[in-house]
Amino acid sequence: MHLFNIELKMNVPNALSLFRIALLPLFAYLYLNGGQNQTYSHLAFGVFILSGISDSLDGIIARKFNQITDLGKILDPLADKLTQVTVAVCLALRYRIVVYLLAICLVKEICQTIGSVILLRRGIKIQGARWFGKISTFTFYGVMILIVGWPEMPQWLLTTLVVIVALLMVFAFVNYATMFFSIKKGTDQAGKDGGEGAAGAAAKTDDA
Repeated sequence: MHLFNIELKMNVPNALSLFRIALLPLFAYLYLNGGQNQTYSHLAFGVFILSGISDSLDGIIARKFNQITDLGKILDPLADKLTQVTVAVCLALRYRIVVYLLAICLVKEICQTIGSVILLRRGIKIQGARWFGKISTFTFYGVMILIVGWPEMPQWLLTTLVVIVALLMVFAFVNYATMFFSIKKGTDQAGKDGGEGAAGAAAKTDDA
């Protein structure tokens, strides 16, 4: 079964990505009720850790057992995006400084989603996450785990960590935006020249 040019193939890594998405409502419920019930706070922390572990297993299994699929290239970053937004919303309700991070996160994810849809409609296959995206995601997880697990964190440390995550998000966003316009320019040029296919031109631009 295909959607656009993506084969909808289910395997263990893709199932783990879906599992991470399914954990999000549970985390939100536990965390938002953690102020009234300390047990809920501990459980929310545990769910977040479980989400991070499943994220790591997802990538390890996909690479080691050659189970990288086009569907996985969508589900894995989708799970990351939904996790980042969900956690940022929950923390923003408790810490004002996180509201700014949430705004950056929403703008970044909305723009990247629109860009991905545009490229898919042009027949360009989704590429895996790049190093700058991975660093941003890894740092986000680490900082958010600290904040969730240490609710009495000093304000100066909280602010510093949030600023670091925000800067890395902006850095990743700028790099992805540069890639998008470079690929789009390549496909537009290929369309005008009529020589190469759009996907072929995009591949050359991407490898440059």
